[in-house]
Amino acid sequence: MVETLEHLIRQACDHPRNSRVKLYRELLRSETYLLTLDEPIAEEQSVRVSRANDTFPIWADKDAEMGGVWVPVFPSKDSVSGFVSARRLKAPKGKEFLWMGHKPGAVFGMLRGVKCFAGIRLHQSAERGVSLAWSEVRTLAEGKLPEDKPELFEMPVAKLTLPMGIRLVFGKIDTGPQDHNARLLCLPEAGRFTPEDARRLVRLPMSSGPVWMPCRHFLQVLRYLGQSGDGSAETYVEDLLCSLISFQMFGEAEALCEWLLKEGGQTSAWIALAAIYGRTGRHDELAAMCRKAIARHPEEKSFPLTGAKALLKLGRPGEARHMLEAALERFPGDPKLLEALKAIPQ
Repeated sequence: MVETLEHLIRQACDHPRNSRVKLYRELLRSETYLLTLDEPIAEEQSVRVSRANDTFPIWADKDAEMGGVWVPVFPSKDSVSGFVSARRLKAPKGKEFLWMGHKPGAVFGMLRGVKCFAGIRLHQSAERGVSLAWSEVRTLAEGKLPEDKPELFEMPVAKLTLPMGIRLVFGKIDTGPQDHNARLLCLPEAGRFTPEDARRLVRLPMSSGPVWMPCRHFLQVLRYLGQSGDGSAETYVEDLLCSLISFQMFGEAEALCEWLLKEGGQTSAWIALAAIYGRTGRHDELAAMCRKAIARHPEEKSFPLTGAKALLKLGRPGEARHMLEAALERFPGDPKLLEALKAIPQ
């Protein structure tokens, strides 16, 4: 199975637009390996058994352009060692790089808890790999095969105004049964995209008819427009954050929220984080964040409503009721808060 998985990863690297059904299927029935940091293993010790509630540091790459954490996943122990050697990675003092094996399919559900998790990269070599986005990892975590067609999204911002005279390049893209010869748009001045990026597309309405753009390139265009001085930096960041969440690029959106928190944009960052945690099923973190946000911004009604929903999903109705009752003291008779409180089972 190791040889089969390695072959399929190589095929996906060489032909990024080809079907990945066989690769998805093999990932669900093959062992996978992570790169982690830990204390050196004694020579006589060949197996280390983890205890309940143990955590371990996962070595990961940060996307330098978009933010977010990409976790490398390997098809074999040897490929982990080769990755460390080729990149000349150095472990901190008293630690060493180790591989951690997982039973077939087990790694996908576990990695969704990684902070700012954008997805995984299946590594063929130190520099070549296949990216599986958050949405694909989520489906694999459920033991299912992701759909083998481009993910299609509608434009998440109200409008996209391109500067006069900017060079546009058009091509063709197969978006599935609805249009096998759709138009693909590229703005070379804004950045470049890879064939793999064409697996996630956003639809842009144009006067000459709709065109498609890789989601990653759309974000490059937003950054290009934000740096051109035509619009305010605040609008650019809002559009970028809205687009990341709309494209289910939750790890990148979470990384942007962390930057906003440092820059003083607490309210908008927390509102966005609430959406990210809710959509990725991180209800514990969502409830804790809402408590903190309520203390800092008691005038914002969305935090108790969202926090109460998270507590209900965690099976803690008493805490949810208390959160809403406290909010009603600040907003007496508010219909949304009353409706949410009424929906809590006694």
